[in-house]
Amino acid sequence: MAKKTIEKFFSDISGEEIESGTPTLTFAFDGTSYEIDVTEKEKDEIEKAFAPYIRAGRKSNSAASARRRGRRSGGSSNSGSQAKEVRAWAKEQGIDVPARGRIPADILEKYNAAN
Repeated sequence: MAKKTIEKFFSDISGEEIESGTPTLTFAFDGTSYEIDVTEKEKDEIEKAFAPYIRAGRKSNSAASARRRGRRSGGSSNSGSQAKEVRAWAKEQGIDVPARGRIPADILEKYNAAN
């Protein structure tokens, strides 16, 4: 017995069948990445809409951007030395803090408020 599987893609916007080979468009906005399946026409419309922002913007390494965002907001990701400082401060304050892994956000907020 032979079996033939046909994979079809449909636009997440219009519901139209997508004829192109790679319909998935990936983009990021405000620190969150998105994927959407679109027709060629819809992709062209999206590219035109984004064009002024792309021209004015600059490319970034998503990992570096996440680190910058983390620093601005007090961050949930810490460099090794900052994590050590936070853990030491928390212990001095009598706050239970995990010896390894991510430091809970509430502890980081208390540390940032105190320093």
